[in-house]
Amino acid sequence: MRSRLHSDDSGSTGHEKATPVSLFLGSDRSALIVTVLFVFSLLSVPKFNLPGVIAFGTFPLFLMFATRLDVNIIVKRLLQISPFVLFMAAGNLVLDRNPVMTISGITLSGGMISGTVIVAKTIISVAGLLTVTLCIPFYRICCALESLHVPDLLITQLILLERYSSVLHKEAQAMQKARDIRSFGRRGKGLFRTAPLLGSLLLRTTDRAERLYRSMSARGFNGRLASRSPANMSPQEWKTVGLWTLFFLALRLIF
Repeated sequence: MRSRLHSDDSGSTGHEKATPVSLFLGSDRSALIVTVLFVFSLLSVPKFNLPGVIAFGTFPLFLMFATRLDVNIIVKRLLQISPFVLFMAAGNLVLDRNPVMTISGITLSGGMISGTVIVAKTIISVAGLLTVTLCIPFYRICCALESLHVPDLLITQLILLERYSSVLHKEAQAMQKARDIRSFGRRGKGLFRTAPLLGSLLLRTTDRAERLYRSMSARGFNGRLASRSPANMSPQEWKTVGLWTLFFLALRLIF
């Protein structure tokens, strides 16, 4: 018995159902290709070209307002990664102290500008990725990856990771609740007490994953969830990808 990634009524490619970005990015497959082109085009901007990075911010902003997404969701997720981004960019302030320009009596070093560019690149690229992925269900993204000839093993891992991430969350909640019951105030919640809990969580998760795998194997799971041959790109998809490619190239040439 073989599990199927696609439903029986979804057609041969799995891209026919409309999504909020379909009008602007075409099918799920072309949407992923355009998103990858956007990220690579943004990363190609030189480290001191802040206007060029800001110009690429028009892509996620356009999709946010065109699809009427809740901007607060994206802002919250960006705030969650902001400490890591700021920490990563802070090293530029130390490594590059050469003065580059002076604005209103304030001297800006190369590290300040390049660090700002790093932060802007990260925020804009993540915002673009979040905008597209929030508009397309995860299983549809996996269908599109299959049609782009991504290895079946990777697709299966992504599907299982998304499906059973809640299992890890429940295990962590159970362990945290048990620790809180046995703790008094801040006692038992220090770093040296938390570290063994992480190791225990890893062992419990591994054991749970092994039992899940045995259960799936008993029901006919053979290591693959994808089961259909991917179709070729349609002319409309190539047209959508080509138009967005021209747009990204125009931004790079202008800025």
